[in-house]
Amino acid sequence: MAVEAPVIGRQLTLLSAWFCPFAQRTWIALNEKGIKYTLHEVAIKNPKTGLWNQLDQKPKWFLKLNPLGKVPTLACTEGVTTHSVYESNICNEFLEDYHPDHPLFSTQPFQKAWERTIIDHFNSKFVPLFYRVLVRQDKGQQQEVAKEIQDQLRWLEQHVDSKGPYFMGQEFSMVDVALLPWFIRIFILEHYRGFGLPRDCQKLVAWSARATKRQSVQDTFIGAEGTKASYEDQLLEHYSRYADASANSTSARDFR
Repeated sequence: MAVEAPVIGRQLTLLSAWFCPFAQRTWIALNEKGIKYTLHEVAIKNPKTGLWNQLDQKPKWFLKLNPLGKVPTLACTEGVTTHSVYESNICNEFLEDYHPDHPLFSTQPFQKAWERTIIDHFNSKFVPLFYRVLVRQDKGQQQEVAKEIQDQLRWLEQHVDSKGPYFMGQEFSMVDVALLPWFIRIFILEHYRGFGLPRDCQKLVAWSARATKRQSVQDTFIGAEGTKASYEDQLLEHYSRYADASANSTSARDFR
């Protein structure tokens, strides 16, 4: 994992961390849109403790590009100016403007608004619950949050296209990009908290299985450099710190 500053040129650089679902969103979008980019892993964790570096411990060059010290961050240089964009959904909307070919949002205004509504609902309802059920140690609270998660999954089940193959229908869209990183991690909830997709969410089961096989998604299944363990096993190890409440990331703190 790189500590040194990357050379930011005219081509986009994606500053990422292999384990981060937010960064995976932008990584998938770059792949899907066929944009040339340089991938640079940022050392935002201490390799000895496995804990996240606090803001003042993160590389100064990185904080100049993103004062929040979070991934994903996109950066490029035009003339003497280095630009940066951060927050996953903002990065992905930027990519739509930066490279309008092969749009991932619908070109129809009402349909695009609905796609953004689904993404916003997922961000505000499901994502916090995913972390909350892991970091909370009380069994009763875990069961309450698990029920809320399953309610949200059933809401998504109502809105996923019944024919597919993708969430909105025949075309792979920004909705797939925004949701998939957490469905890729559903097995983590099964492992640590004993539940996954409800049995009555078979459309979601079929959608996630199909969409995950897409090459733009598969190409992001890359774990830590120099580790022989599988991508799934590395994710399990990473999320063990959420499951025992020792994680000190912003997500762990914000979503408790």
